[in-house]
Amino acid sequence: MEHLQQLLTDLECISLADISAIPEANQHVIAEYLEQLQDELKAVLEKGDI
Repeated sequence: MEHLQQLLTDLECISLADISAIPEANQHVIAEYLEQLQDELKAVLEKGDI
């Protein structure tokens, strides 16, 4: 569980500047996936389903 919490913390540190460093065509998709993964990790960690 602590690894998932660390992953969430690391994901939350990714900035728009980091995302802007990847090809423009992929930026929106990557940002969307990162946000979705953060939301899902938060939900799982809050429930304690692991």
